[in-house]
Amino acid sequence: MRKAFILGVIWLAAAGVAAAQYGGNQDPQGQAMLNRTPTPSQNQNRGHDTTPPRPPIPRCADLAVTTLGFTSSIPGSTPLAAGEVALQYDVHNAGTSMYVAAGGASQSLSLEYTTPAGTHQVASAPLPQQAAGATAASAGGVSLAQGQSWRGYMRMTLPPEARRWPLRLKLSFAQSASPYAARISDCDPDNDQVVVPRSQLPPLTPPPS
Repeated sequence: MRKAFILGVIWLAAAGVAAAQYGGNQDPQGQAMLNRTPTPSQNQNRGHDTTPPRPPIPRCADLAVTTLGFTSSIPGSTPLAAGEVALQYDVHNAGTSMYVAAGGASQSLSLEYTTPAGTHQVASAPLPQQAAGATAASAGGVSLAQGQSWRGYMRMTLPPEARRWPLRLKLSFAQSASPYAARISDCDPDNDQVVVPRSQLPPLTPPPS
């Protein structure tokens, strides 16, 4: 009986020591640690958006050249001479903002072709068409709103050699002497010229008898 009593006391002592060790390894704050709100430093990688901001959409003007074919007459104009033809054109602002050229600055259209001997100009015309007697130096500023067009006719005598080479209608920017007009906004220089389709060429006129 005494032996059993001693063994019971030893067992109780051992159980008390184990309970003390287990309780010492627990977080004294218990479940409260799980409900604690994370600090800002812990959240900065969770809530921070690393996507870079989108760049602003560029806004600029863009004059694009289009040919509308040859014609034997110009509405509201003097009749064409014998052997003379007119090329109708359309130059529209395909950009995202208004095109503006300062006073004295002008643009011109030219019809040309290139051979092994070089580039040959068939005809040219100011753009936009100017009133009679006006010059680029005396003209005021010009503008063309987004989506709007300048339309007109370029009259010429088409040489036979020009039919054997690709014809192109080309837009040229002529700058004024002002340093502020040294740059004319044009988003896409690739559409500053266009090849005239052979299907648009006027029929050959028979030589006078």
